[in-house]
Amino acid sequence: MRFAFTVATIVCVSLAVGCTKKAETPTGQAAGADGQTPTAQTQAAPQQPIAVPSSATPDQVVTVFLNALRMGDSPTTESLLTGKARQELAKHSLSVDVQSAPNATYQVHQAEVLPDPTGAHVRSVWTEKFDDGNETYEIVWALRHQPEGWRLAGMAMELLPGQPMQFLNFEDPQDMLRKKDEAIAALQPPAAETAQQPPAPNTTPANRTIER
Repeated sequence: MRFAFTVATIVCVSLAVGCTKKAETPTGQAAGADGQTPTAQTQAAPQQPIAVPSSATPDQVVTVFLNALRMGDSPTTESLLTGKARQELAKHSLSVDVQSAPNATYQVHQAEVLPDPTGAHVRSVWTEKFDDGNETYEIVWALRHQPEGWRLAGMAMELLPGQPMQFLNFEDPQDMLRKKDEAIAALQPPAAETAQQPPAPNTTPANRTIER
């Protein structure tokens, strides 16, 4: 199972993982209003986040967020996090970011507003296409209503194949990193290393007691 989306995308640690942000120039800016090609300095200008109205529903917010992830639109993904998530992630030099994946597709289901009406869950399915096949992830996004509208506070997904979903809290980066490290460690069991070692004495099948 690839962790391109689980680790490199959702928990992008600029120092440990080495994620880099690529400056993108929209095709509509290939030439300026005067017909001249923009300079390198103009192309490097910060991109403005997509404006999402405060009346947008939770599933509409998730749709904009996933499209921004797919296109590598960092300003928009950051703007759609809760204020606390942005603050806490910045303290740990983390970001919810991804290199653009234009071949990825996603489906967003209708939001489920929680008994506490300031919270909502939105289920989505993200599919990444690779040369040797596709990888599909089911993700449940947790949103909280802020003065500016619904914003993402975290996500739940299957970090290990066949295991229950785990919640990655964007507002608690330390817990999120701990779960990430545990998942990576679980994917590298020591059994893979010990399998190459010669068998210990008296452990061959002929010396084993057969249980009936």
